[in-house]
Amino acid sequence: MKKKETGERVFANFVLNAVQRFRNRSIRFKLLLYFVIIILVSIVTLGAVGTTLYKRSMEETANEHTIQMMGQVKHNIVHYFSEMENILDYITHQREVVSFYRMNGLDEAAQARNRAEVQGVIAMYENNHPEIAGILLVNEADQFVSNKLEKIVRDPLTSEAWYRETVRHSDELRLISKPIGRNLKTEYNYSADQVLSFVKAVKDPETGSVLGVALLDLELSVIQRTIESVSLGKSGFVYITDQQGGIVYSPVNPAVYRIHPDWLESGYINMVKTIHNRSYQIMQNRFEDIHWKIVGVFPLDESQSVVVKLQLYTVVVVLITLLMAVMISWFFTNSIINPVRKLRSLMKRVEEGEMQLRFHIRSKDEIGQLGHSFNKMVQEIERLIQLVYTEQKEKREAELKVLQEQIKPHFLYNTLDTIQWMAQDRKADDIVEMVGALTNLFRIGLSKGKETIRLAEELKHVESYLIIQMARYEGKLSCRIEADDELMDCTVLKLILQPLVENAIYHGIKMKKGKGMIRIEAVKREERLVLSVADDGVGIDAGALARINAGLKHAGNPEYKSGYGLFNVNERIRLTYGAAYGIEVESEYGQGTRINVSLPLMRDGNASVSME
Repeated sequence: MKKKETGERVFANFVLNAVQRFRNRSIRFKLLLYFVIIILVSIVTLGAVGTTLYKRSMEETANEHTIQMMGQVKHNIVHYFSEMENILDYITHQREVVSFYRMNGLDEAAQARNRAEVQGVIAMYENNHPEIAGILLVNEADQFVSNKLEKIVRDPLTSEAWYRETVRHSDELRLISKPIGRNLKTEYNYSADQVLSFVKAVKDPETGSVLGVALLDLELSVIQRTIESVSLGKSGFVYITDQQGGIVYSPVNPAVYRIHPDWLESGYINMVKTIHNRSYQIMQNRFEDIHWKIVGVFPLDESQSVVVKLQLYTVVVVLITLLMAVMISWFFTNSIINPVRKLRSLMKRVEEGEMQLRFHIRSKDEIGQLGHSFNKMVQEIERLIQLVYTEQKEKREAELKVLQEQIKPHFLYNTLDTIQWMAQDRKADDIVEMVGALTNLFRIGLSKGKETIRLAEELKHVESYLIIQMARYEGKLSCRIEADDELMDCTVLKLILQPLVENAIYHGIKMKKGKGMIRIEAVKREERLVLSVADDGVGIDAGALARINAGLKHAGNPEYKSGYGLFNVNERIRLTYGAAYGIEVESEYGQGTRINVSLPLMRDGNASVSME
């Protein structure tokens, strides 16, 4: 008992804790939970009940349609069979035909005339009924008359199975599907699969004795047209079986040969079977007199596809129901919205300058959290107002300093120009060149604060730098700059070549014995501007080269924040144009180094730049 009471207390505590946790959950969670419950109820009601009822209705409708189609086919076929039977009756009761079956005692001339008369009677029916493939009359003396049928060999027709079976069952009209092995052929060479034979015994009207047999071949295309005139969905079909279970006619369909005859002999009129992993509805009906069967087959998934559409419609209804639920829930959420309205009123008064207002927090849900944030926001606004005042004062002081700083570049340029004029007066050409290079270096480097300059200016800047360095190292260094004229107007980040040239001098040429060469090139490659700085210095070993290229690909890694100037240039390029652009280093130890800079092809600041 104690264990039971302890369990109950634990459960009660769990329930109380769950209720308390639910109360403290966010309003969003609560509303979502309510809406989910409404949606689930709608889906269960409409989906389970509505879909089940509609599915059952669709199955009943499909079955009724199949029964109607099968009844239509059966009616048409029975009509043809009755018509063929009547034709045989009409023919065998004609005076000329009765005389043919009673030929005993007639001379050859009379027999010939009689045959011609019988052929005329047969021709009349064959002409009026083109679906008849042939009519054959055989008497007990093995004499026969036909317009379209003839013997294949001289063996007597009276000894064939179809003749003997018909005489044995003289009171029945026999139907033979696929009459294989007969000693007969037609003038159109119909195969056994193309005809259906009606065979009937001819009796003496006076004595009732059997005088012979009448045979009529009907083209199976008549039944084919009748069956194909009906449809059971997209892939359903109807077929006919004879008394022995053989298929009289069936449309081309792989499923028909998978239908086991035992299923039809089971006696079930309606059944569901699986064929090729697909469920089929199989329905059958019988021809009362001839014991044939008409079978209708259609896949269940076709009718169920309508149910799938119904489910889609159900989803639409659920969405509409959800919309209605939201509208209705609006009226029940006023108690939740009221604190928000109060908070909104406080915010409006704060906008008007009443910074002393505070929201009184009563819960820990979103409303309470929002009120807490509101209180902190008001405090922060008060602090920021004071901060802005201080910053504005400091900004005015900074602007004054900027105006003062603007004087310095002009003073520097004027001083350098004065030195250059003085050197020209004294014919010191090397000093003139050096001072001019330095002036260009400063002027382009400052560029009035712009971050991008023309390629021509960038090349001029690096050329000025090289002039100064070549003067410093005297005969140690030479250079060559090559660029297509059409690229000179392209815009590039300023000061990207000078750090690379500096690396080439200090880490390549300076360490080499003898004179070194630096080549600077600018080319267009696949809608990109590629700048190259190549030297014939000492080069870089494979390990260091791999580390450098890895660092260039992982721009922003603190490991590469300092060191070679090319990392800083690479990071500037990637930050400006994206990860698709940047620097790549090629080098062979002892042979030299090439640094390739990939930039977007831009003119007047416009280009297609990938920021990947």
